[in-house]
Amino acid sequence: MALAASSPAAPLSFPRDHGAHADAAVEWWYYTGHLTDARGAAYGFQLTFFRVRDLHLAHFAWTDVAGGRFSYDEKTHLELPGIAGASPAGLDVFNEDWTVREEKGVVLLSARSRDIGKLDLALTPAKPPVLHGSEGISRKGPGPNEYSHYVSIPRLAAAGTLARGGEAIRHLSGTVWFDHEWGPGGLPEGAAGWDWFALQLSDGSELMLYRMRLSGGRASPFSAGTFVPPSGPPRPIAWTDVSLTPVSTWTSPRSKAVYPAAWTLSVSSLGLEATLTPLVADQELVTEKSTGVTYWEGACRVEGKSGGRPIGGRAYVEMTGYAGRDVPGFTKP
Repeated sequence: MALAASSPAAPLSFPRDHGAHADAAVEWWYYTGHLTDARGAAYGFQLTFFRVRDLHLAHFAWTDVAGGRFSYDEKTHLELPGIAGASPAGLDVFNEDWTVREEKGVVLLSARSRDIGKLDLALTPAKPPVLHGSEGISRKGPGPNEYSHYVSIPRLAAAGTLARGGEAIRHLSGTVWFDHEWGPGGLPEGAAGWDWFALQLSDGSELMLYRMRLSGGRASPFSAGTFVPPSGPPRPIAWTDVSLTPVSTWTSPRSKAVYPAAWTLSVSSLGLEATLTPLVADQELVTEKSTGVTYWEGACRVEGKSGGRPIGGRAYVEMTGYAGRDVPGFTKP
């Protein structure tokens, strides 16, 4: 008997498994990136497509670092031809005029918002897909449905444009991180939220970490991570190897949630000691028109040492569960 695509034992095959998995209750495609225009101005962006059975939701966010501004938009549609959908044959996801598709090994990303403008990017993978957990199975808890398939492309080279009415077209370049998860959507009992970190370091390495928070703020024993060296195979990071400490807080004027505003991070097996600082304090999304979740997701700066040598980089950080809103039925990761 063939295994269902969402079964923990099903082997993954690319590029097909960058596409949709209809038997998975929940699925998402997640793009976050750091971009620079021709003048050297820095930006961050997030474009996320969610599928909850036949309901498609999407978030598009933009961080203007020099201007200290953050904007976002959201969409919700049932799966309908020409309106919203995702192909099972490969990467081809859309929600109205927000689209991501792969053509001949290049990912074409496009999204338009009144407050942000029209973003068009061509993304070229600099590294192959990375499987998190055992053969791509990321465990969230001990229960039979508390897992997801979790795959990343941790570094893609980006080139494209941002067009806004009345302004000159901005030519952009930078690096992007891609996450794709799908599965039954189970959360462990007592889950209060999670903190997710995607670091692209200046030595060419990448680091993904997630802390599943239980009631009272303790880290679940299923918290973990993956380190991707500049060359060679990725390796898992146990949470016992990680020290993560908030050093300041930021209070949202909208939700009144109090979020960590900067972190100190160390991973003993890597000899890594770093500070992560948001490039803009307010990067909170209040998504009442789509997922209903209030969360902070934003561009950050990385400064520190690795093996005793200075290291820098960029990161995206996601924090959920701080606003007292419902935690969605599928974790990131």
